[in-house]
Amino acid sequence: MSASRPVNLEFVQALPKCELHLHLEGSIRPDTMRRLAARNGVELEGDLEQRYSYDGFDDFLELFLLGLRVLRTGEDFADTVESLARELAAQNVRYAEITTTAFSHNRREVPMSDYAAGLNAGRAAARELGVELGWVIDIPREIEGPESRFTVDFATGPLAPDGVVGLGLGGPEPGNPPQPYQEAFALARAAGLRSLPHAGETEGAESVRGAVEALGAERIGHGVRSVEDPALMDELGSRGTHLEVSLTSNVALRVVDEIGEHPLPALLDAGLSIGLNTDDPAYFSTTLNDELLLAASAFGLSRTDLIALQEAAFRASSLPPDRQASFLAELASASV
Repeated sequence: MSASRPVNLEFVQALPKCELHLHLEGSIRPDTMRRLAARNGVELEGDLEQRYSYDGFDDFLELFLLGLRVLRTGEDFADTVESLARELAAQNVRYAEITTTAFSHNRREVPMSDYAAGLNAGRAAARELGVELGWVIDIPREIEGPESRFTVDFATGPLAPDGVVGLGLGGPEPGNPPQPYQEAFALARAAGLRSLPHAGETEGAESVRGAVEALGAERIGHGVRSVEDPALMDELGSRGTHLEVSLTSNVALRVVDEIGEHPLPALLDAGLSIGLNTDDPAYFSTTLNDELLLAASAFGLSRTDLIALQEAAFRASSLPPDRQASFLAELASASV
């Protein structure tokens, strides 16, 4: 790792930042949850803050589903996006690609026109706060089978919100490999969207290989299990495939038992394109600043190393080249 002055919050805060793996439905902090629940008559049983501290995936899923229940109207989505944008702006996150799951809301009978209008209003509010947003509309593989075309049709159709940049693939990996979704991703790519699936989180390197080879993945959400296959690591490096790594999420959901076991150092040593992300920031009680500080404290990453991670994220983003160049120039002037 490069030698430089110690990493601190002041340094991390000042960096212009980019986040590429962030779920809107996992960004609802307790205050926002209460406001939306009161608006929609959703009862929040017990101590809400205590529900944000959970043990294992089942408790996490219960909280995630509660967050879905309070999202019912276009106003709810607009408020949620604006609340997230304020949080991003406070950290000097200048650009974010936010994943959102249209299918989950459609099956709850939320009108897609209201959903899109809410995302548009929230995106406009974010711009006023100095944060540029793009959308990744993802297929929830546990509930939307590969025969469905709902998500790809929505993401590429006239009801899509402004700023859709890619098609994602989320949901539990076990028993749901990426290959059956090949046609949906081919349609999305033909329509100009990027292929941005999750893989290699709870399943191994074969899931990442399937996402790259069958779906034409340009980035991989998580992808940390790639470390299990040296040949795959070489392929990812030669392709320039970017991995969207989320340290706190991986510990919380037991991808690794503790932070010291995380493969981030091995991924970096292999020369892969890596960015740090929050995944579900509210439900994992983290921020992008926290993730960068954690990487520094747990693995000895320097100021130069953290700048390089942000450079990789901006380069892997869907920003046009001139906007990427502007942010990269700001990073180049950061004090190390």
